[in-house]
Amino acid sequence: MDTQNNVVDAVEIKSDVIETKVSRKNWYKDMSGGMVLILLGCIFLLNTFGYLSWSVWSGFFLTMLRFWPILIISIGVRIMLGSNKFLKLVSDLVWILLLLLAFSISIVNYTGDSMIKQKLINRFPFLLTINQSFSSGNNEKSGDIKISKSVTDTYNKLELNLNIVAGEFNLVDSDIPEYLTLNSKYSENGGVPSVKETKGNETLTLDFKQEFKPQVFQFNSDSKYKMVVGQKLAVNKLSLNLTAGESDITLNKVKTNAIDLKMTAGDTSLTISEDSLPERIDVKLVAGSLSINIPTTVGVEINSNSVAGSSMYNKTKLSENGTSQFNTDKAKKVVINIDQTAGDISINTK
Repeated sequence: MDTQNNVVDAVEIKSDVIETKVSRKNWYKDMSGGMVLILLGCIFLLNTFGYLSWSVWSGFFLTMLRFWPILIISIGVRIMLGSNKFLKLVSDLVWILLLLLAFSISIVNYTGDSMIKQKLINRFPFLLTINQSFSSGNNEKSGDIKISKSVTDTYNKLELNLNIVAGEFNLVDSDIPEYLTLNSKYSENGGVPSVKETKGNETLTLDFKQEFKPQVFQFNSDSKYKMVVGQKLAVNKLSLNLTAGESDITLNKVKTNAIDLKMTAGDTSLTISEDSLPERIDVKLVAGSLSINIPTTVGVEINSNSVAGSSMYNKTKLSENGTSQFNTDKAKKVVINIDQTAGDISINTK
């Protein structure tokens, strides 16, 4: 019996020793991974409490794309290091510092004024000049695009597809003779705008896109676009696909039937009058900040499917999964369907 107990004790001791060795072997992985999670969690926390714009994430991804050669260098260094745990830990710390630098560049170059931005600029003034240094070869350009009406046109509907990767985008409607006008300021290496026409019998489809040439160090966060859509045609569908940047859409007179908003990051403000009110607004938000402003004279049905983030109606928190109805006695109504992964959605009546 004593022999069996001794064998069991020996096995348990050996098991503890093996577990301790494995823990010691992997401690640096746990530490570096934990530091990355803490950093990302802090950024999300600042986003949630409004101290930092959600557009910091779009700027971060754009910044990391510019640093892609460092990823290749890092992989090569790790292969050469072999099993040297200390040097691998140093490599991981360098990557963490790179993440901090990328977020700092993003805060300075891709977000609006904030206390955090000012403190970064005061302490690290070189961040303010990085944009100019890396964009020295990017000549600023401007241009106008007009989609004019022809005497042979038989259109009665317009479909407008907006694909925005970065920059500031502004859309308004006006009683202009053209179907659409676009004034742009952009870099010759990035943000070059184009509007493609697809003509049907009754429907005119216009697709707005930006062209970005592959550059190692390219920071063109100052691209600006002002689009004016005419009021001659009803907008059958307005689709906005926002990867990053800031968008401001205000519709006062042009009639819209449906609005489809897809946001990966960035900030968007959508303001709609009673004359322009669509039947439905479909929202798919991965991250970012979205503000929807509608008249007080309309009823609202909100269908929410939210994983995380915040959704508010006139500062009242909405159910994460379910249907909420407001002003049901109104003659005009709009249905807002929300599919939310993270970020902030604010629906306000004015």
